[in-house]
Amino acid sequence: MKFKVGDKVSFLNEKGGGIVSKIINENLVHVTIEDGFEIPVQATNLIKTGTPEMSDNIQKAWERIHKQEEEQAIDEDNLPLYLAHNNPDQRPPGLYFCFVPEIQDNPMTGSLELYLINHTAYEGLFSIFLNHSGSWHGKEYGFVQAESRLYLGTIGRSEIEQWANSLLQFVFYKEDKCSPLPPFSGLINFKPVKLYKEESFQYESFLRKKAFFVEVGMLDDISKKHIFEERISKENLKNLQEKMNINQRADASPAPVSSFLDKHKIDDKIAEVDLHIGELVDNFTNLEKGDLLNIQLDYFRKCLAQAQKERLNKIIFIHGIGNGKLKTEINKLLEQTQGIEFYDAPYARYGMGATEVNFYRNK
Repeated sequence: MKFKVGDKVSFLNEKGGGIVSKIINENLVHVTIEDGFEIPVQATNLIKTGTPEMSDNIQKAWERIHKQEEEQAIDEDNLPLYLAHNNPDQRPPGLYFCFVPEIQDNPMTGSLELYLINHTAYEGLFSIFLNHSGSWHGKEYGFVQAESRLYLGTIGRSEIEQWANSLLQFVFYKEDKCSPLPPFSGLINFKPVKLYKEESFQYESFLRKKAFFVEVGMLDDISKKHIFEERISKENLKNLQEKMNINQRADASPAPVSSFLDKHKIDDKIAEVDLHIGELVDNFTNLEKGDLLNIQLDYFRKCLAQAQKERLNKIIFIHGIGNGKLKTEINKLLEQTQGIEFYDAPYARYGMGATEVNFYRNK
């Protein structure tokens, strides 16, 4: 059953009802109940009802909230942060990006609200670009007030990975006498797999809700820079690839005490490697698609060879969904590798973007 704002509804599984005050999607709506609170409710748990079954209190509460929303409609998405100036645990000034679960009691289900957090005394113009296999696509732009949170929209769980390693550009402005800040450009860098773990969603005093926060740019760092510009030349790329292959050219050198794979180990015999380009290169805005894929595949080969050399039992490669090119190339290489078996990693922990490799000759 489809609902619209203003529909009077009753709950199917319990007593009471209310008035629909917001449509999140076809499966989830917000309902204003008698005490004036808005609560998220699954559409399948509601039924439309007539005026005689609705109390005057519910009607008045909904009208009061609806009137407040109309008064704030001019800038309803740009809301002030809840600041506690004497709280030592409050996050330092800067720019943040965050995911807020629609269903706070169960953050692992339902949709996610996206917010840009401007925890500075400066207003700003911003633009956000999503990275699709090395190509940038403009997604959002606009204005955000000082010390405020800007609602960017709501996404489903399948859309999380589109926002990983996206790009934020920001221009600061403040009236009257001030210290101007340079324009900022930085990655919204996070591991998508973290949003499949309940412990990643912590209570945030800025929002007074559970959320997953990503640090994008800290004000102290931004104020020290004249301009954000870091380019990777072909020579830098060549040096990076040489460093990645250094172990293959060092047969005559004494064996190192530790392995580069140690940082990826979650157990003595198990490693977990994130192949997202943001984990391998600090800044990749100047690299072509072919360069990005080559870096990822080179690192994959190096990790797989080292895992065989150290006789690990298992290694998990987090490659993401994307356009499927990286996973396809990885599968081709694994099909040519002896002594292993591979398959999709557990969905509950890694989502849809990881491959698990088992070395049955090492057991």
